[in-house]
Order: sequence, then structure tokens, then C-alpha cells
Amino acid sequence: MNTLHQDLRAGLGLVPWLRDLPNEIMGPLCLATRRVQLMDKEPVARRGQLLTHLVIVVNGRLSLNLVSRSGRRHVLGQLRRSQVFGLIPVVEQSTGIYNVDSLGPSEVMMLSGDAFLHALTQHPPLSMALIKVMCARSRRLQEFLAARNLHPMVVQLALLLLDITTLYGFIPSDIERSVELHLTQLDLADMLGISRQSLHQNIQKLQAMGLIELSYSKVRIPDIPVLERWLDKQG
Repeated sequence: MNTLHQDLRAGLGLVPWLRDLPNEIMGPLCLATRRVQLMDKEPVARRGQLLTHLVIVVNGRLSLNLVSRSGRRHVLGQLRRSQVFGLIPVVEQSTGIYNVDSLGPSEVMMLSGDAFLHALTQHPPLSMALIKVMCARSRRLQEFLAARNLHPMVVQLALLLLDITTLYGFIPSDIERSVELHLTQLDLADMLGISRQSLHQNIQKLQAMGLIELSYSKVRIPDIPVLERWLDKQG
């Protein structure tokens, strides 16, 4: 196995449900994958355009966003290392749902959609793993949408922060209990559809309880299980 192949395999292995594929499946996927270096704010995908590759974040961050007809940009979330974009368009062989742009210099791996779909037909355990990923995403999204009608804003904010860490891919088993999200308060207010003043009031509540920590353009969850247990108590 040459160095390039090892490097590509290691990159694909960042994704938990690709990590343990047998060599006869992983080999062709590596051959159908390329690394791409991105500059800050470089577009990766556009809503309505055909998406032919899965995008795996190796380093840096990607922003998922939509732009209204009036030009207003709405941030939907961020992808970071080991997370995957493009599952639905690739499986459907259709167009992208969101705009995706790099946030700062980033590196991604582009896995051919045709090669991925072929691997699904050749390896049923991969198909089952993908079904579980999609179900997990759907469940979290439905829970988040339900929370908008059932819970106060401080709970919605906490759920959003957890969703950002998990919605676009499972957290790898070797991740620390804490996670740092590169988000401004304007981004969070935009995602929740509230004013910055309202967001500030609610983010201060979570901070006072020690559930999050704030710094410039960053939100840190010091202990994910603690935040999850607090949410469980909220009903």
C-alpha cells in the first residue's frame, strides 16, 4: 500500500461508518477519492446544483447556509473534522439542498458518489450503517423542530448547540467530552430566528450554569454528557 493510498484511507477512516470497511470495499473508494485544499469563504456546493461527491471534512470548517431572494444569508450549521456533507443528493443523484462554503482555510476529501453507491450495493453492512446515520439525523432534526413549540428558548439554544455537534455525523468515539464550536452570537441568533439581544439573555443563562463557555467567536461545551443530562431534566 503506497503512501497516498494510506493517506486517503486514513481520511476516509475519519468517518465512523467508513472506518472498518474491508479492503475490497475500501480500496476502490480510496481510488475514487481526492483531497482538496480550500481557501477562506471558498464555495464547495451550491443549492440547486448537481452534487456528485460526498464531502468529508479533514481539517477546518464548512458553513451550511441559504440565501433568500432579498440576499439575506441564513446560517443553518457548521461541519467540522470527520463530518460528511452530501448524503441525500448523492443517494438521490440530485441537487444540493444548501450552499456550503469554507470557514477559513480548510481541507476536505471528495468521494465519488458513483463509487459510494457501488460500494453500497456490494457491501450490505455499509447500507445498514448509512440507514442508521440517516435515521439518527432525521430523529435529531424532528426533536429540534418539536422543541421550537414545546420548550423555552434556553432549551432550544442548548438543543441547537448539541445538534451542531451531531446532526451531520456521529461524534467519533475518541472525541473528548468537550467540544469547541466556532460560532458567533449572530450565527446562533440567525439559526434560532431570534434577535441578538434575546440570544444574549439565553446564552448567559447556560453560561451561568456552567453548561457552556464563551470566548471571541467561539462557544465551548465543557462536558457534553452534563449538557445532555440537563436537557433530559427539562422534559
